[in-house]
Amino acid sequence: MGDEFKLIPSVGVKEEYNDNIFYSEKDRVDDFITTLTPGLELVNRTEKADVNLLARIDVLRYADTRELDHTDQNYSGRLRYSLHPNWALSGGAGYVEDSRPDRDLEVTGLVNKPVVRRRQNYSAGVDHNFSEKTKAGLTYKFSRDDYSEIDFADLKAHEAGLSFVHDLSRYLPNIAGRANLGYSRYEYEIGTIDYYYATIGMSWALNEKWNLLFDGGGSYTLSESGPEGNKQKDEGTGWVGMGSLSYKGEKTTGDLTFSHRKAPAYGSVGVTNRTSLSFGINRRFTYEFSGGLSAGYFINKGEEGKFSTTAIDQESFYVNPRVRYEFTRNMALEGSYNFSFTKDKASSTEAQRSLFMIRLYIQ
Repeated sequence: MGDEFKLIPSVGVKEEYNDNIFYSEKDRVDDFITTLTPGLELVNRTEKADVNLLARIDVLRYADTRELDHTDQNYSGRLRYSLHPNWALSGGAGYVEDSRPDRDLEVTGLVNKPVVRRRQNYSAGVDHNFSEKTKAGLTYKFSRDDYSEIDFADLKAHEAGLSFVHDLSRYLPNIAGRANLGYSRYEYEIGTIDYYYATIGMSWALNEKWNLLFDGGGSYTLSESGPEGNKQKDEGTGWVGMGSLSYKGEKTTGDLTFSHRKAPAYGSVGVTNRTSLSFGINRRFTYEFSGGLSAGYFINKGEEGKFSTTAIDQESFYVNPRVRYEFTRNMALEGSYNFSFTKDKASSTEAQRSLFMIRLYIQ
């Protein structure tokens, strides 16, 4: 009786106008893009298990730039299982094939060419509650990126993390202490980069609606490149930090997030020092009508020959207002505008883009 099972077929139709589809600083090309998105999702929740399977394809068709037509794919699955009130296991797998040059813009601040990328990812984790006040988690993730053109660098990434959380309410009201240890290994055809970090921090429930979280610490990076027997090694230290302020009201939710760490420069060999600041707010005006605003600012810096084969010095910004009207629980119409701007100091260029979108979704 407590087994919740859902099988949800869906279809979305999206029309976009993009005034700079290649995100170039000159010789800009504009176009209309139509995307048809059929999907199928399976959800199964029981007392101990939580299963989610998703299959979705995006059929992209350009009005003029027909050579960019492609069928993107997205398949994913995740499982969480409670072995015991104090023990839980989790795992996941996914495959994504995408082709849009702006696919990482709102995640990393970087833009690639419209090359096909095939990404597979796997994850596993275990959570343990030592007591009502103390818990720990151990995670491992593996991902692999393969590009359709040899000018782009394929990547294998391993990431492992160990986290601890302890309730400090006995000493400080509504505060929990946090500690994290992490390791990442990025493997390229011509070399590897190992990244270690450790942070401490806290989460603070300011009241029923506001929550504050931050972590800070140090990192160590080691890279090796070149042929066997004559490998070149580089090492360095730095700082890593993350913080967020979130609000959850009856009709309004929002968050402000900051992050700084070394992260891959997807498509090229190496990592960047990535600093990001993002903001998002959503408001339900009526039962059917809602709106939102999101924005982000990114700084990516990488020194040529120091954990990167090319010099990277970019600043990116985007802002995205949107509205949504739900005719029923299973049918909605969305509209949005996205403006993005990138300044590349390494090449002394600037690029900007405006994107208008309207989407009908039925499930």
